Amino acid sequence: MSGVPQLRDRLEVKTGESAAIMQRAFAGIIASGSATQEATYYRLPFVLVYKVSWLTYLAGRLVIKVDYLGMPNVIANKEIVPEFIQHEARASAIVKAMLPLMDEPAARREMISAFDEIAATLGEGGASNRAALAIIEEVSGEKL
Repeated sequence: MSGVPQLRDRLEVKTGESAAIMQRAFAGIIASGSATQEATYYRLPFVLVYKVSWLTYLAGRLVIKVDYLGMPNVIANKEIVPEFIQHEARASAIVKAMLPLMDEPAARREMISAFDEIAATLGEGGASNRAALAIIEEVSGEKL
C-alpha cells in the first residue's frame, strides 16, 4: 500500500487532553462526535472516521437520514472534511485524504478557511442554539 509507510512514519497516536493536543497538532484523524467541533474550533485540518459494529450501523442508517455526520459538514451543508464511514474507513483512503492536509499548504488553507466561514455563520452568541437548529434542519429536512 503506497503512501502508508510515508504517513505511518509521521504519525503519533495520542489520547486524552484533546484540547491541548488539537492546539498543537498539525492535522488529525478524528472520530465522529464532539471532537469534530473541537477540531473545527481549533482550526485543525482533519479527516473524520466513523466505524461501529455493523448491526449498530445498519440500525442507525434505518432511523437517521443525514447527508453528513461531521458537524463542520452538517453546518456548512457540504463536505469540508472528508468522511470515512464504516466500510469506507480503509487505511488507503484515509491516507490519501490525510497527505494533502499534511503536505499541501493550499489544501490546509482551504479547510481552515472553511472552518472560519463556519465560525462566522455561528456568530458570537447563541452558537449552541444555532448549531442545534442546523442539526434539526438537516435531520428533519425542514427549514426552521
